[in-house]
Amino acid sequence: MATDMPKGIEQITCCSEPPTASRVLIEKAGKRLGLDDRAIEELVSPQEVILFRVPSKTLGKVITFWGVIALHNNARGPFKGGIRISEDVSLWETIELARLMTLKTAVTDIEFGGGKMGIRVDMPEMYRLLGRTGRDPEFEKVIRLDAVEYCTKPFRQLFTSHTYIPAPDLGTGPDEMAFIYNETLDPASVTGKPEGTHGWLPGRKESTGCGVCHITLRTLDMLGIEHKKASVAVQGFGNVGSNAAFYLARAGVKVVAVSRKGSAIYKPSGLTLDDLSHFLRLPENQEVPDYTNITNEALLELDVDVLVPAATSHVITSVNAPRIRAKAIVEGANMPATGDALAILEGRRILVIPDILSNAGGVVASMEEYSKSLSAAKVTKEEVLRTVQDVLGRAFEQVLEVSRSEKVPMTEAAVSLAVHRVYDAMRKRRMIWWA
Repeated sequence: MATDMPKGIEQITCCSEPPTASRVLIEKAGKRLGLDDRAIEELVSPQEVILFRVPSKTLGKVITFWGVIALHNNARGPFKGGIRISEDVSLWETIELARLMTLKTAVTDIEFGGGKMGIRVDMPEMYRLLGRTGRDPEFEKVIRLDAVEYCTKPFRQLFTSHTYIPAPDLGTGPDEMAFIYNETLDPASVTGKPEGTHGWLPGRKESTGCGVCHITLRTLDMLGIEHKKASVAVQGFGNVGSNAAFYLARAGVKVVAVSRKGSAIYKPSGLTLDDLSHFLRLPENQEVPDYTNITNEALLELDVDVLVPAATSHVITSVNAPRIRAKAIVEGANMPATGDALAILEGRRILVIPDILSNAGGVVASMEEYSKSLSAAKVTKEEVLRTVQDVLGRAFEQVLEVSRSEKVPMTEAAVSLAVHRVYDAMRKRRMIWWA
């Protein structure tokens, strides 16, 4: 921006937003489109931010959960975004994720805006407060369900009015979404609901990973690499990474490495579907016999055709970006590369397919779930995943066209396309009145 003076939310909070890739990319796209500083700041800033503190009765104790809801932009549709439960939830991270969702829905041209909810839960502290020792997944599930249930109650109207429509994210899943539905009794107020729940959608759970697979295959086509001769490494084996790996393996791609939080396996000849299923069933942090056990960090630096970081944010930094050997990176997680890392990767001519395109399958399916919840129409899993592939494939071609015509990387092209669509909607709705 032209000035370093604080703007918008920074004036209210009396602190500056940390450097974020989305802000830099939106500013760059805005300048390229000829927008003035005020319009760019409107595109960057959230429309509303809610900080909250909610007491919860959990296992006989009263636990206070802090959280934040960031409603970034609804020019193109209701605020949409997942509920994240983590010990490091923060104001600025939640705003950044909401902003990315605005870009994600715009680049795929679906009628949602961007929002996000974060609940800060320090699980080691929960063990201490409630007198538990060792690792107990069932105990942690109770904590997460209670956190979502109690934090939903004050915002029932926000959900039932379809102002903000939540979904699963890091630390949450279908069970937590069922608790939101229990509170709202409105099938269109939340997406990602479990099978059999009123308004659930077949294929919603697999949609993000399926979309990552489809974009990976399109990337291989772009690079001129035959699918059955390609090698891929997937970092992260949660819902997104595991489904992406399974779909890639079924497509004949050689998935040579996968990882979870504390363990990773490498098999140069390619992991079979049985190998992937076996790894999925094992406890975390356990070494796996008969495979080469490597670290998550080593996985990122493998010599493969495509690297799929599908775990957490900022795993590719200015430190390890110079050592990345993949020909292309398909971002399965939100913000897996820092802004500095992106610059290094692009300088090394490593193709990066941004998260707002490659992992958008989940929100595409969420639009299907939302619309079908309102109509009570039933669809099959195959129809849903075909829609995901069609929407992402069309968006991929549009981003590629912008990239080639404007001679910019795919990340910048995707943001440019999204910013143009959001700005156009804001202008038509007089949300930017001077434009």
